Order: sequence, then C-alpha cells, then structure tokens
Amino acid sequence: MSRVSAFQRLHPRVQQWVYDQGWTALRDAQEQAIGPILDGCDVIVSAATATGKTEAAFLPICTALAERAYPTSGFTLESPTGTDRSSSIDVLCISPLKALIDDQWTRLEQLCGYIDVPVHRWHGDVASSIKQRLRRNPSGVLLMTPESFEATFVNHGPSIRQLFGDLQRVVIDELHSFIGTARGAQLQSLLHRVDVATGRSAPRIGLSATLGDHDLAARFLRPANPGTVRVIVARDETQLNLELRGYTIARTGRTDTSGGAHHDIAQHVYHHLRGGDHLVFVNSRRDVETYSDLLTRRSDADHVVNEFHPHHGSLSREVRHAAETAVKDPSRPATVICTSTLELGVDIGTIQTVAQIGPPASTASLRQRFGRSGRRGDAATLRVYITEPAIEAGTGLVDRLRCHLTQTIATINLVAAGLIEPPADPGFNYSTLVQQTLSMIAARGGATPARLHPTLCGPGPFQDVDPTRYTRLLRCLAKADLIYQAADGLLLPTPKAEKLLRHPSFYAAFQTPEEWRLVTHDTTLGTLPVVRSLIPGDLLLFAGRRWRIRTVDPTRRLVELEPASGGNPPTFDGDIPEVGDHVRQQMPTIYNSNDVPEWLDAAAKILLTEARETWQQLDLPHRSILTTGGHLVILPWVSDTTLFTTALALRQHGLDTSIDGPTLNIDDTTPEQLHHIIQTVLANPPDAHELAALIPNHRVDKWDWVLDEHLGIDADAARRLNLPGTTHVLQQLHAELEATQPRLTGT
Repeated sequence: MSRVSAFQRLHPRVQQWVYDQGWTALRDAQEQAIGPILDGCDVIVSAATATGKTEAAFLPICTALAERAYPTSGFTLESPTGTDRSSSIDVLCISPLKALIDDQWTRLEQLCGYIDVPVHRWHGDVASSIKQRLRRNPSGVLLMTPESFEATFVNHGPSIRQLFGDLQRVVIDELHSFIGTARGAQLQSLLHRVDVATGRSAPRIGLSATLGDHDLAARFLRPANPGTVRVIVARDETQLNLELRGYTIARTGRTDTSGGAHHDIAQHVYHHLRGGDHLVFVNSRRDVETYSDLLTRRSDADHVVNEFHPHHGSLSREVRHAAETAVKDPSRPATVICTSTLELGVDIGTIQTVAQIGPPASTASLRQRFGRSGRRGDAATLRVYITEPAIEAGTGLVDRLRCHLTQTIATINLVAAGLIEPPADPGFNYSTLVQQTLSMIAARGGATPARLHPTLCGPGPFQDVDPTRYTRLLRCLAKADLIYQAADGLLLPTPKAEKLLRHPSFYAAFQTPEEWRLVTHDTTLGTLPVVRSLIPGDLLLFAGRRWRIRTVDPTRRLVELEPASGGNPPTFDGDIPEVGDHVRQQMPTIYNSNDVPEWLDAAAKILLTEARETWQQLDLPHRSILTTGGHLVILPWVSDTTLFTTALALRQHGLDTSIDGPTLNIDDTTPEQLHHIIQTVLANPPDAHELAALIPNHRVDKWDWVLDEHLGIDADAARRLNLPGTTHVLQQLHAELEATQPRLTGT
C-alpha cells in the first residue's frame, strides 16, 4: 500500500486529528499498520521506542469505530448517523503498568475525542463508582492491567458477555513484557475466556519495541492460528552515541557508599549528568539506594539542589510518582536512578542520556533502556559503567576473564546487530492454571471438569496439560481444600478458596510476598520483605535518604523511621537476572578478536586487554576444560539454564559441581573421571523428571504450594531445565576429552 493511499484510508475525523498535531507525514509503523488493522487482521507492530506504536494501532482502530457512527459516504463533521449500537466495550487495551495506562489515557482521550468515543481507565486507583457506571453502560476504549481484567472475571463473571459482547479490537501494549511470564499466561487465558463467553473473537494487535522472535510473538498473540498474524517491522533508524567506562575494585576495596569504584562512578554521573534530564539504570534495588545516597550527599556537600531521585518497585507510589514528575518537568533538570521500573514506555518527556551501571540484564532490556533517550528524533545516548576486581594472587578465572565487561560488550554487539533474545519457555504454567481454574469456577458459580479442561487447556499457555495431568491438578486443589465436588458434579470453591478469591492479591498471577511498610511522619516511603530482620536503632538507606529505625510494630508490620546521618542499603530478593545463550556464545568471539571498540574508555580497554591475555595464556581458543590438581573448570559458554541443567546431570553421578558465572567448577575429580561419567550420561541420557527431583525447592511460582510432589517436579523439569542444551555441552566436552586429555593443564 502506498503512503498516500494508507493515509487516505483513515476516516476524515482521524485525518483531521493528524493535521491538528502538525504532522507532515505518518511514521513507517503507522503507514504499514493502517491497511492490515482496517482489514481486521491480527497484527503485531514491532517498532523502536517513541516511533508512534500507539497511534499505529489507534489511527486505524479509530477509523473503524468512526465508520460505524460517521460513515464517510455523506460524511459531515456535525452530525452522527445515530446508528443503534449494542452496549459494549469497543476496544480492550491491556497494559502491564498502571502508569502506562494513565499515560495512554491522556493521549487517547484527545484522539478518540475527535470521533466521540470515550476512553476509560480501570485499575486499582480508579474509583469504584466510575467502574460501576461503566459496567452498567459499557462503551468506548477500556484500558486495563491483567490484574483488573482478572478481577472483572472473578467478581463480575456474569457481566463478561455484556461488557465485551461487541468487542471490536484487543490491543496488548508492551507485548514482549508478557511473553514467557505468568502474567502472559494469565492474559492469554483471560482473552480466550472472553472469546468463549461472547462466542466471537475480536482481532488482536500487539505492540512492542523489543521482540526477539516474531514467530513466538505470533503464537502468543493468536495461539490457535499464529500463521494468520501479520507482523509489521518498522524501520529502526535509531542512532546511538555510546561510551563504556571501566572501573577496577581492589580486593580490599569497599562496596559501601564511602569510596571505591561506586564512589568514582557516582562522581562521574554527578559531573556529566547534573543539569539535564537522564535515566540511570542499575540491576538491583540495593544499587538504586546506594547511588541515590552517594549523589544526594554530593549535592548536599556542594550546597546545590539535589536533582537525583530513586525509583524502584519497593518504593511507595508517591515516591515513584515524585521522581516521574520531576523528570517530566521541563522547567527543572532531573535524573532518576531506577531499576526496570522505568524500562517500559511511560512517557517521561525528553531524556538526554541513559546510563547503565553493571552488565545489562539482557539484549531486550538494553534495547528497551537506551531507547528511552533520543525520543524526539535525536540520537540516543548510552553510558555504561562496568566494574571488575583488581587481579591479584588468587584471583579466580571468572574475574581474570573480565566476564562482566565481556558480557556487556557481547550484549551491545548483539543489539547493534538487531538480535534480541526471546524469553524462556515457562513450561506447563501449573501455577497460573491453578489460578485460572479457581477464577473460572468463581466466575461461573461452579464448573465441571469436562467444561474446565477444554476451555482452559486448548491452544495457548496450558496446551501441554493433558486430561490426565489436569485431573491430577484438580485433585491437588481438592487436597489443598480449595475446591469440592457437589452431588451434580459441579466443582465449587471451599470457604478457604472463597477467602482467597476475595483478597485483592488473588488477581495477580505473580508472587506478592508479605512486606514491612516503612513510614516517617505518617508518610509511606515503601516496603521491604517481611523476612528481613528490622531492629529499632538500626540504620537504613531507603528512598535515597538515610534513616534510623525508630519503632517496629510486628502486628501491623509497620516500621517507623527518623532521619539519620548513617545507613546501609537493604538487600532485596530477585535482583539477579539470568544470562542467555546468545550473549554467552558471543563472548568467545570477543576474546578471540583483536578489535577494540572505539566506545570503550581507556580503563575499559585495559580490562579488555587483560581478559584477552588470560584467554590466550590459558589456550582457551582451543579448549574449554582446565584443571588444577583435582579441580576442574569448564567453560561451555551457554545460558545459565543450561549450566544449571548440566550441573544437575553431573551431580546426579556424584560429581561435586558448582556454577560460577559462565563456568562449571568440579572438585575432587580428574579429567579421566569426568570423561567416564560423561560417557555414562550420554549412553543413558538423564530423565527430566528424575533430574528435576534433585532440585530441593519446587515452590517457585505463586500457586506452586498447591501442587503435589509429582506435579512440582513436572513443573521444574519443564521450566528450569534444558536437556537438549546439556546433551550438546556433554557431547562437546566428550570430544575435547577424547582429543586433548593428555595436555590439560592448570588455570
């Protein structure tokens, strides 16, 4: 379709909106999307951040809606046709964050106002009276999180058919954030249940800036028929200004906030980012607190206004909102120190620079992060800060290979080549299936197994759960006192389940641990995990400030804080990301190369030189097994999942195997013994269920406590193991041992 004809297919009222924005042309993604969306196709729009993906979806959607009330034949701007329409939501838009919904609501109200279509928000911060009015008279565009979508089923199941009976389109924003996750499985299930309830299926549109596998995305969007999904990949013309800075930490160096590499990084951030609008991403909430404190104290020492604001998931909504407001305000400079909480596309205005402290979590994460800068046509700017230990006597191989630096260079190279790693396969999704089973029983006022299984376990996230497995799952639910079967065969919730269903935490498919609430002068600062030991008098860094714990109320799980001059950042769980295959496989290429990226600073170049010298000294271009006495070090250059699976397979045969970064370490073993065991494993490949049984804790996801041991092991075998990857690793090691065993030497 030509550029002219694409625009001409838009309704005149929508064209008028485009003119009023002062646009002289549509973006590439917008031009490509108009035809397929108007033709009723399932569509994925893959385009860089800030390239108008929302408008790519809603320009044609609004055209389709406008045609119902304002047909272009005999079109007049003044009067609608009066077409009698059923009372139903027209467009359901699912977003992963409430902040994204609030942002989109503001943007879409203006566009949809041109066609007289209302736009509604529906999440936990929206008044119940507004939701009640919408349930009585559903219409227009509805923006929801998966949790609010779930709550609608649980609490208002009979109204689903009325709410969505004439649904025209479904839009999933930030599609990549749902693929391979519990929330994604929940969303897929809920969308299918809407189709079942209404007897029809509205076209679906997915929007994302970081899709690594378009086929996988199509299977997520339309599980029953992924081949019909139209994938639109817009031109990515993003220009990137890049600098990677290296820092060395002495063996006795400090990791606190008083000096060392952390202090040096904070100093550089202070001098180069102060006075502008920037985002500084770190890999843990603890690091947010560390660097926010360092930058705040430096500002105080210089007697200047503090421009640095913390932002992470354990901070209160008010604290996070204050940071977002500051960086949006064009009248004052602001820099936000954040985790992935600002990775998604909340509009925070013009960001001059994105900084990354520590190795990026993944290729997708890095692409998403630096895409937050250069959002007005300027080049994106990325500064990366990497620390490595000083090499001294006894320094381990991982540190000598400068793995953090090399991993970061590998990630940057892959992103530059346009390669984004897809998410891992979550397996059977038993935990989310437990939730969806209870949800469907509650929504329908009871359901039979014969109705539950085909509805929930068709094409989609639970398609691998056959009737035998599902029957076992239902028995687990009954044993956990969550369901019982009435005389007529209906499965009903027990009083225990009804209590869980009434609690707001039920609506989330992911784990929401109990936490302490931290307050000062009746102002809530945020929360900390309840397992943390909190004692009056202890010092704490939190929300970018220093505190002393004044009182602790265990009954209310309430901690009162008062300002203090000292404190250390708390430790949070779940902050360490896993490394994937593509990044690890790229690292040997970097070691073997003589190329020195021009975007490395002098210190980073020295670190890279040291890494390559170690690589060559140990002859690692030609081998992956090293030995020192009875200790073996193996470098297979595979993902953390494959390393974990391989370690389990070797432990199953008595080898004391541990993981350190990208390496497997085996104690008290000779190459001959390893060779023999690998031959045994390859001759008798491990059974996934038997291997997963070696994992001590099978309770990973929210509802895993319901599963019996068999299903728990079944779940772990599917979501935490990579047997094909392990087989490949063992085959390579076997070949190396066969060919080079006599010359294995020390590390």
